[in-house]
Amino acid sequence: MDNKIARNLSLKQFRAFVSVAKYGSFSGAAQELAISQSALSLSIQQFEEIVGVPLLSRTTRSVSLTPLGQDFLPKAEKILADVEAAIISTRTNAEKQKNRVTVAVLPSVAIRVLPQAIRTYLALAPDVKVHMQDDNGRGVEAQVLNGEADFGISNSWSDNSELEYRPFLRDQVGLICRGDHQLARCKDPLTWSDLTNQSFVGMAADTGTSRLTMNVSGLPASVTTPDFTVLTIAALVGLIETGESVTALPALAAPDYLNPSLVYRNLSEPAVFRNLQLITPKKRPLSPVADDFAEFLKKQSHEISSMFPNHTVKSLSHAV
Repeated sequence: MDNKIARNLSLKQFRAFVSVAKYGSFSGAAQELAISQSALSLSIQQFEEIVGVPLLSRTTRSVSLTPLGQDFLPKAEKILADVEAAIISTRTNAEKQKNRVTVAVLPSVAIRVLPQAIRTYLALAPDVKVHMQDDNGRGVEAQVLNGEADFGISNSWSDNSELEYRPFLRDQVGLICRGDHQLARCKDPLTWSDLTNQSFVGMAADTGTSRLTMNVSGLPASVTTPDFTVLTIAALVGLIETGESVTALPALAAPDYLNPSLVYRNLSEPAVFRNLQLITPKKRPLSPVADDFAEFLKKQSHEISSMFPNHTVKSLSHAV
């Protein structure tokens, strides 16, 4: 359609034409549309001028469709039906989204943090639906940027200028090994130097854990150049559960839920922490329900951290 024609057309004109065709009179159509006959007549006149052909044949007693009007009528009816369907669909989707929150999170957060937090929140807001989408750090940021998620929970991956990072939780990186491993039985506090000459399983370079440890100076060569490198926690567990190898993970990522024989022990000298943040888009405001859930999580961070022993997880919300 010519842009000039499209700019001049209005849905009121389409409705006027369809209504006159339906009633075969201006009086019946005017009554249905709740406008005067003179206003209706002017609208039809303007519509025919824009279309460029006569659509109605008028006599003193009746109004009928011209052959071109008969051909045009079903097209006009379809346009009105499509517009109505589009509006109804948009309203329905908006209603569905009104009480829905989508959060992109790291797998460890999806498993250890959000389930209980969601249950507590839904007890206060039973009409809300919270949807989790787990991903790695890069993926969490991407989901927030492209609108797939309202907000995310992750360690910062890129410090993207289009995202806002608000402190949430901090968990300490510690040793993961079998409960019968010599390091697990050691009564003294463990340090990173205790991992010297140990068979170490490292996470792949594209993971947040790898980036975190690689930025720490002074770690033993067994950690910086591991015997094994894996991408998933499941693969890591498969190596650790043999009893010979060890690894280091943030406390929330400890895979004892996959194998109860595995244990977590604090590592110090240096103490290494992962900072988890609430990640929100700077240019797209959160919906009221998403903002409410994010604020709830911030307020619950102390309760969340208290669920984990030995201060391995701490709240950072006081820093907001």
